Amino acid sequence: MSGTYILGLSAYYHDSAAALIHDGKIVAAAQQERFTRKKHDPAFPAEAIEYCLEEAGIQVTDIDHVVFYDKPLVKFERLLETYLAYAPNGFRSFIAAMPVWLKEKLYLKTTLKRELATLGNCKQGELPDLMFAEHHQSHAASAFFFSPYQKGRCAVSGRSW
Repeated sequence: MSGTYILGLSAYYHDSAAALIHDGKIVAAAQQERFTRKKHDPAFPAEAIEYCLEEAGIQVTDIDHVVFYDKPLVKFERLLETYLAYAPNGFRSFIAAMPVWLKEKLYLKTTLKRELATLGNCKQGELPDLMFAEHHQSHAASAFFFSPYQKGRCAVSGRSW
């Protein structure tokens, strides 16, 4: 194995998926629902990850970086801002959403490491670096990597790659 492997993940909201990039080129990508047959499956994309790793012939511990598509605290802040903007109309929705956020979604890093360690049959200390991307930059990257362009720039953040 040589070069840099990056595993991109989307999970826990809707349409969970995994994509594996090797030296800037997509090796494999899959939505979790293709394996579970659950429309818009939000679960950790274990089968999608396994597929990507199998396509590359590597293990979880061979990955250099894992990137989650959003930053949990930024998403939580957006959620609070939305609820405040529509208060008191969204109070019931707010009350329903908060327990899940306070018990699980704010601790996404821990959850992802646990799931990846289980999947890779390894200790959490053996896992690759775990990073969180900006939500809109993730959208831009998903369009860019399938495009014929050699360079890209995020229209929202202005960042180039």
